[in-house]
Amino acid sequence: MIEAFRLGALGRNGTLWDGIDLSFGDGEVWLVCGPPSCGKSLLLRILRGDRPPDAGDVVVGGESLVRGTRGAAVSFRASAGLVPESFPSADFPEPRTGTARTVRDLFRLSAIVAAAIPAKERMRREEELLALVGLTDPGPEGGAPPSGGAHAWELSSLSLSERARVALAAELLRNPKYLFADMLVANAGKDWSDTLGALFRALAREGRTIVLAERAIPDRWQVARAGDPAACGPFSVYRLGAPAPEPKRSDLEWLPGGAEGEEGA
Repeated sequence: MIEAFRLGALGRNGTLWDGIDLSFGDGEVWLVCGPPSCGKSLLLRILRGDRPPDAGDVVVGGESLVRGTRGAAVSFRASAGLVPESFPSADFPEPRTGTARTVRDLFRLSAIVAAAIPAKERMRREEELLALVGLTDPGPEGGAPPSGGAHAWELSSLSLSERARVALAAELLRNPKYLFADMLVANAGKDWSDTLGALFRALAREGRTIVLAERAIPDRWQVARAGDPAACGPFSVYRLGAPAPEPKRSDLEWLPGGAEGEEGA
């Protein structure tokens, strides 16, 4: 469980919010909604332990990320994936080669955390993850198909929806126990709303905790209001509860830690 107690954060013009209490249960999908510039991205960074709050504490499994041991905070971040709202480096060259960054580069960064996966198995999972998020077409939207398949696509050539979906695929390769995603559903587009909702529910059934930051509840998602509105500041918190259409492989057995990985555990 991720719990936030009396959280406070400062912005450029003073206090963004203060005295916020939040709680996200394990194995569930959570939605944090709020207007533009209210600090949703900052909240995700604080909950993930990337940035300490200006007041209050974040506790995961009974261990404080603020006042606890450094090892506990590092371990949590290693188990927590993050899909950012945008790719700051998407239009910049890859440092080692000077060439444009590609989908392969994004997976390579994720594979650093997933180093225990054999290369052949990792490649198979990458292909299945890309297929899961609809990135197996001949080429990116409006572009010619490069050699090397989707792995060779340059990040700067992808649409906003494609970037969001490939970022999700790369994070899932890491097998995160916790997944934080910033504006992922909105950036992926309405055509992907139902599919992503189903995917998140399937991940939650595997014991993963999903925390999404969005400006509004995605279309056709059925959610239940959670938390005390008076303690949530500018945010509205919801739990995804109603069934949604299942992805083709809803059991996610191909993910590290899924059905295949659990044999003999």
